[in-house]
Amino acid sequence: MLPLELEREIFSLASTESTQIACSFLLVSRTVHYWIEKFLYRTIVLPNENVATRFLSSVYSRPHPHNFARQAVKSVCLKGDICVSTSAEIISLCSGTLNLALWIGPSDLDKKTNPLLEPLDRLALTSLSLSLSLLFSHTPSISLFTLQVFHSLTHLEILNRWVLWNSTVGLEHLHGLTHLCLHIHTRRTKPGLIVPLLSHPCIRVLVFRISEGVNAVQAFLESNLLSDFRIVLLSQDLASQGDVGREDISSFWTGAEKIVDRRRVDQGGSFNVQDPTAP
Repeated sequence: MLPLELEREIFSLASTESTQIACSFLLVSRTVHYWIEKFLYRTIVLPNENVATRFLSSVYSRPHPHNFARQAVKSVCLKGDICVSTSAEIISLCSGTLNLALWIGPSDLDKKTNPLLEPLDRLALTSLSLSLSLLFSHTPSISLFTLQVFHSLTHLEILNRWVLWNSTVGLEHLHGLTHLCLHIHTRRTKPGLIVPLLSHPCIRVLVFRISEGVNAVQAFLESNLLSDFRIVLLSQDLASQGDVGREDISSFWTGAEKIVDRRRVDQGGSFNVQDPTAP
């Protein structure tokens, strides 16, 4: 008879091989069912509104749904046609979420009230990926610092292309940031807005998504004295491949960090296009 902690570790490690293997363990015993069920719910990827509503029904069918979701769910990815109102309900239910990817459109967003703001501000997120149009109107006066949800972040990905065209949206005031991902375009991005990001005291990884040729972007950065080993250029083709079906929300950042760490060891290096999701 193995000690419970060792038994739990064995089942947990085996469950990482595949979801199918993890599900097969649910029938072993009540104790193992409890362990594996929490493991299965740790990272939730919901591709559309239908799956999202089924997820809510599944959680609400439990005796203590809010306690279960708060304790079990740590990473959430909401995609496709999921409504803003449904997303807000999921975020409110999964109040222990640390990593959140909001890859949805503001289809049912009421211009007077935004149901996302309150549940988002109650989270202690460390990682967030989203379009700012879910939270703000497109205006030069946007400041991320005005929302509590951004204060605890260490990892932030903004999907909007227009960030750094006319404003930094207050990114330099988010003092906890260590990893940042934005779009960059040689004809729209203002070089002076990149400077405060490179001067940020804690930024360790700065990923720029690009839709132009890498040589053009490299020349743009070099001519404006913005070369930096912390910068990783990610082509839109690679970005799309990485985002579709990505279940490990943190893999993107882990890959980019490895690239920067290799350069640090090599005492610098170019910022050639690479695939942060590659091993």
